[in-house]
Amino acid sequence: MKIISKFKDFYDYKVSKYGVDEKLVFNRKTYCEYFQALIGNIDNINIDTDYRISEDDFNKNLKEDIKVIDEKNIHKVLFIGEKLIHLFFTENGVYTHFDIKNIEILGKFSKLGYKKRLTFKDGKTFNIFSRFGDDWDYLLSYNSKRFMKLNINKEDIILNEPMIFIELIGRLHNNRYVYIYKFTYNPYLSKLGVYLDEDFIWQSLVEFLSNKRSEKEIILEISDKDKILSKGFDLKASFRPKMKRKK
Repeated sequence: MKIISKFKDFYDYKVSKYGVDEKLVFNRKTYCEYFQALIGNIDNINIDTDYRISEDDFNKNLKEDIKVIDEKNIHKVLFIGEKLIHLFFTENGVYTHFDIKNIEILGKFSKLGYKKRLTFKDGKTFNIFSRFGDDWDYLLSYNSKRFMKLNINKEDIILNEPMIFIELIGRLHNNRYVYIYKFTYNPYLSKLGVYLDEDFIWQSLVEFLSNKRSEKEIILEISDKDKILSKGFDLKASFRPKMKRKK
């Protein structure tokens, strides 16, 4: 994999182990946008791409209308390729779902509402706030395709950027049912305080980029003849010009 980036992240040094593949390019350009979303379970966030907002538009027109979530310990998610990583930002730093000690608690009813009392392997316990769904027992079984069931074009950046960091910003002052999520594409992980196994990150990105490259190659390999046949036309009859009958 070849990384094109203005910054160096903690996993970049793995290029010395895996080498540079010029055919697999990770253009690590970091940018963000916002979405208005109705909250449902984790598999039905109902993100409507008609309500996507650029960072400039958000700052100019919507930022002042947001009631910001005020939580010290909060659940966010990160996609690395197809892999979904659950992040728990706490007063003691950032944990992942790999760090949870009492994993069985995810499937149990909580009297804390939108919070779960999680204990991590270092012995620290926090009440974690989440609006990514009530059914926390499903959290560990999702990948990007299952998580984001969006009726959007396959060329949309949501389905094509190698890394996506999703966090809840807050809700609209005048509508308590509409929440605002921030999508950061190709985030600077070490700047966020997020550290994962470097080999896991590198391999997940290579797998994602390889799949995307294969998809493009398959599309290019389809000939005009095959495209015509796939639409149900007959090459001999369908495209013959209509001749006038001789009198």
